[in-house]
Amino acid sequence: MFFIGIFGINQSEKYMDTYNNAVCPSCGGFTRFEIFKTYSYFHIFFIPVFKWNTRYFVKTACCNSVYKLDPNIGRLYDKGHNPEILNEHLEPLNTYYPYKTCPNCRANIEPNYIFCPYCGTKMSS
Repeated sequence: MFFIGIFGINQSEKYMDTYNNAVCPSCGGFTRFEIFKTYSYFHIFFIPVFKWNTRYFVKTACCNSVYKLDPNIGRLYDKGHNPEILNEHLEPLNTYYPYKTCPNCRANIEPNYIFCPYCGTKMSS
């Protein structure tokens, strides 16, 4: 009797959903959040047996900032629900954005400008 055991530990990332009509905590732009989850899993014959270390992340479409999502909200998305994502549900991981976004014309503006050079709207500080 000959047996080949194919097993191991692997990591995976899965796109879950999109949350529309959100305001970016980083640049203040009107955007959408792309929700992802990452996890580690043990597999036998390429079939996942159990998962651990599940974490949920949000990436903004406007400035590509990345936030860690509250696990309770992430689990609701995992079950197919669509709860509201508030700023208190997000923990910033990568929020560097070298520009401001004009609230009127949505142009990317250098951070030292007080007024938008395209439409003249006063920029928020």
